[in-house]
Amino acid sequence: MQFNKSYQLLRYLNRRHSFLSRHLLGGIAWLGILMFTQSFSLARLMRREFVADDFRLAFRRAAWFARHIFPKLDFFEDPFFDFTMETDAHQRRALEKFIKKYRRALSESMYLTDMLYIRAANIHGELENYQAGIYPHDDVVAFYDNADRALGALGTPPPSAGGKEKPREDDFSKRDAVRALQDLAEALPLAVWPWYVISGTFLGLHREGGFLAHDYDIDVGIHGESISVDELVKTLANRLEFATKKVDLHVEITQDDHGKLHLIKVPALVKLVHENGLNLDVFIHYTENASCWHGSIIHRWENSPFTLVRRELEGVPVNAPEDADRYLTENYGDWKTPVKEFDCTTGTPNLVVSRNFLSVALFLKRLAVFSATDAKQAEKLKRTLLASDVVQEESDRLFVVRGFELDASSHGAH
Repeated sequence: MQFNKSYQLLRYLNRRHSFLSRHLLGGIAWLGILMFTQSFSLARLMRREFVADDFRLAFRRAAWFARHIFPKLDFFEDPFFDFTMETDAHQRRALEKFIKKYRRALSESMYLTDMLYIRAANIHGELENYQAGIYPHDDVVAFYDNADRALGALGTPPPSAGGKEKPREDDFSKRDAVRALQDLAEALPLAVWPWYVISGTFLGLHREGGFLAHDYDIDVGIHGESISVDELVKTLANRLEFATKKVDLHVEITQDDHGKLHLIKVPALVKLVHENGLNLDVFIHYTENASCWHGSIIHRWENSPFTLVRRELEGVPVNAPEDADRYLTENYGDWKTPVKEFDCTTGTPNLVVSRNFLSVALFLKRLAVFSATDAKQAEKLKRTLLASDVVQEESDRLFVVRGFELDASSHGAH
């Protein structure tokens, strides 16, 4: 069973679950995690996610624990999961203790990139708590040193790696997608909310004349300058067909003239789930420095500014970028050739890595996984990280780029 390669599994995890199943699975998860971690904090975390009906996050976290405890029982292929998601400082200390306890199950690079997640989340947590900013201190220095050790521990993929993966089935439900798109068009009339199809949804419309058979969700965008994100969320919350799972923020860390680090956040992505279980991602687009960008906490995709034209997708009127060839070429390169297995971190020429610690941790985790399994993907990701100034290469070795000025005299000061 592969978590990220089955539409039907995603549909089950996304749908609404009964009170009994939520509390029953929450109780089982609480007991199992407590047994292996001896942490009431982590046990409560697992139970909370099941009870809150966030089965997708709960199963991803449960699978992450299972991979460390029983390495041979990797029943979800989800190696890049950010296990620090929605955790507090106390829970992260418990997670760090757990990682160290089961370190024997991990390669050196996987262990070090797990620790990078912890360090990154802790730094971001401090930036959240200190709105006036913080000076780069020991945790920041330790993050960069840890990142260099992780890069030094990267393995070399075996020659046969990357070529034996079985393509996933074309199990995307066109019926579910059409229903969800119709309800979105009703909830957000184009005359009021000028949204448009993007990414794989637009690729399917322009190349195939409909939805891609191997897709997972519906991707739409809307210009942030033309709407109120709060009003958008409120409007969608009034529709029974949709559940707003999360409003993701794009995070950038800046450094002022005094050397302090600051967290800059803007709404980036409204994650919706239709009542039939289908995911819809509404990306907020921003125009900046002659480019139109959208993203997530770790990604930023930049396009040339585009005008919109009215199209029709499966009988539903939608807006879409007018210059389709330019838009799709910027996003995919050779968009005319169908590709079933696609990775948004290595298959998008317009990707820019977000300037924050968690983004660096996640991309180095991906590099560690690819370096052990897939030489082609590892090389593509390496080129992306070099181009984005995340890493630099010296004497055939990679080092992380220190993104901020580090002043030894300011360590520990807020």
